[in-house]
Amino acid sequence: MFEPLADVRAVHFAATVLAAGIVLCRFFVAEPASGLAEGDLSSALKRLPARWSRMVWAFLAVALLSGAAWLALLARDIYGAPIGDIWSNGGLWTVATQTRFGQISFLRLGLAVLLALTLTRAIDVQPRPRWSFTPAMLAAGFLILPAWTGHAGAMPGLAGQFDAAADALHLFAAGAWIGGLLPLAMLLAAARGAKAPSRAAFITAAVGRFSLLGIVSVAALLATGIINTWYDVGSIDGLIETTYGRLVLLKIGLFVAMVGIATVNRFYLTPRLAAAAATYQLQRNCAAEIALGLAAVFVVGFLGTMAPAAHAHHHAATAAVPGDAAFVHIHSTQGMAEVTITPGRVGTARASIRLFNDDFGPLDAKEVTLALTAPAAGSKPTIRSASLGADGAWQVEDIELSQGGDWSAEVGAVLGPDSRLSLAAPIVIEPEARP
Repeated sequence: MFEPLADVRAVHFAATVLAAGIVLCRFFVAEPASGLAEGDLSSALKRLPARWSRMVWAFLAVALLSGAAWLALLARDIYGAPIGDIWSNGGLWTVATQTRFGQISFLRLGLAVLLALTLTRAIDVQPRPRWSFTPAMLAAGFLILPAWTGHAGAMPGLAGQFDAAADALHLFAAGAWIGGLLPLAMLLAAARGAKAPSRAAFITAAVGRFSLLGIVSVAALLATGIINTWYDVGSIDGLIETTYGRLVLLKIGLFVAMVGIATVNRFYLTPRLAAAAATYQLQRNCAAEIALGLAAVFVVGFLGTMAPAAHAHHHAATAAVPGDAAFVHIHSTQGMAEVTITPGRVGTARASIRLFNDDFGPLDAKEVTLALTAPAAGSKPTIRSASLGADGAWQVEDIELSQGGDWSAEVGAVLGPDSRLSLAAPIVIEPEARP
């Protein structure tokens, strides 16, 4: 089934993992092992850096284009309007500059540009230049930053930061392992065709270093995968009885299959690398692992567009938003709010505000205010106090909405004597009743 946002996310993560994996494999595996190469093997390896650089540029281009598409689709979901209308009203720029996703996307754009620039210089495989650490750091940053734009990044408090850190480590491990398989296969192909006496020593060293990197990556993926499953699924029932949980099980199955192939590589093929047949079989196994890894990335694309099973009770309220309402979900490290304005069009309306803590439970507040600012230049905010309703939501009645467009909604909540929550986000108001 074609789901634009899920497919765009899958393409983006695949391109990101492959671009970063090439750089990391080169830094951790290819360059350290290259000291053993000599003769025609050394000549063959010297041709790889330029090929890797071109591949990284291509993957970065795909990542940036898919990232832009991701931003546009996210804006469409936030505003509930066609992308063309959002573009003409300046909504895309608002999402790009006033949301965490947009701000992190700009940061990643800068890292991608810097990474591409560092690869414009021809890098000899041997000896390792001192500045080769710079591309590895840029690639790592580009790889892990999406951790703060997903479900973990939306969870406030210390729990959210811990989950985001686990996601970051998960992404780094996936990039180092899955993304590193492609350059490893290219290394093996180049070495297998060489006749130098050092071929066996080089292949053994390169595979040994990648094997160590793979073991560390698998351990990190296993540990962080358990953490993520605990936060996002929460129970055995959630793992089995929900679509989200079943996709997680599929991802786990793909991971287990990859580990099975890696085990064969490590304990059966690696000791036999002196034989050309074993090297060729290792190349084929690398291709199989890449296919399984990219399939897991595609599953991740879908998971990121779905409500985690553990948060189903929270998203059930969102699903009840009236069809003619304007709605926005706002989060920060302190708490989150859902603002529903009914009807979401020019005229008189009412606002409902729900506050949540880091467990997606109700957030207690002493006072709540709502400030709405019209999109016209120089508009001053209209600030209204909210009253607590019997259903636990804060209500503001008789709001006058003078024009359609991208309004600014700011929720202010007094949580205690020295604690205040302030959340702001754009919300789209229709100029007339929706058909």
